[in-house]
Amino acid sequence: MKILKNTIISFFAVGVIVFSCYSIYFNSLGPCEKIKEYSIGRFDTQFGISKDDFIGYISESKSVWEKALGKDIFVYDPDASFKINLIYDERQLDTVQKQKTEFGLLAVEESLKNFDFEFNTYKIQYDEASANYEKLLKIFEENKSAYEKVVADWNSKGGAPQTEYEALENERKELSAKANSLNTETNRLNTMAKQLNALLDKRNIKAVEYNKIAKEYNQKYENGLEFNQAEYIKASNGKKEEINIYQFGSKKDLVLALTHELGHSLGLDHVENSESIMYYLTGGNTQLTPQLTAEDLAELNKVCKK
Repeated sequence: MKILKNTIISFFAVGVIVFSCYSIYFNSLGPCEKIKEYSIGRFDTQFGISKDDFIGYISESKSVWEKALGKDIFVYDPDASFKINLIYDERQLDTVQKQKTEFGLLAVEESLKNFDFEFNTYKIQYDEASANYEKLLKIFEENKSAYEKVVADWNSKGGAPQTEYEALENERKELSAKANSLNTETNRLNTMAKQLNALLDKRNIKAVEYNKIAKEYNQKYENGLEFNQAEYIKASNGKKEEINIYQFGSKKDLVLALTHELGHSLGLDHVENSESIMYYLTGGNTQLTPQLTAEDLAELNKVCKK
């Protein structure tokens, strides 16, 4: 029994030594050499996405860094202490309000386009009718002037013969009919002009509304949303490592936020290029799938010492 006890003690001591050596080895690894196991922590359903979709979006995000590093770094484990949380609070409510503002802006913009199309279409019709009127008016005035000259000439001679008189009378009636037609066309053009002015007034009112909404939108969102829509919390002082996602407007926004925070979990800091994933504001990286910029890669290389 004594021999067996010594064997057990000896085996336990070896286990402690092995574990201690592994801990020293693991802690000596760089941030891009350690496998980071993660799990899903708090998952609020108000965002309207499923947990499986969320896991899939994380997979898309982590692959951005893993592709650059040429190896797997982030591994999903339902029991991992590193939690990625989806938390619904006032920040997401602010995003919803932003989307409503954008929708209102787009609706007014669409209304403006419709007014412009209607105005321009009607303006073309008015311009064509006006040009045709001016052409007919010029011909009428030339014919009227020629008629009046002939009448004056015959009057100076004491009157025209019967046949000439009848011809001039017929011409007078034709000129009178043309004058009435031109007057009718004048009234029609005046009505069209009033309608054009009414359309223009409505368009200008809508333009004022658009400019007001656009000004409010630009004042609030011109710099994009700061990355308080998500945060990375490093394990320290009893706190466990975690990523919190608070708001996003679309799948693209969510994947970008996750990619940004996973970058922080590797030890990356913010960079200056507004199109970079690690820029401190959202909205610069317009790719459907986030793409690393030269600045992102430089920061990654600095941290990982590639």
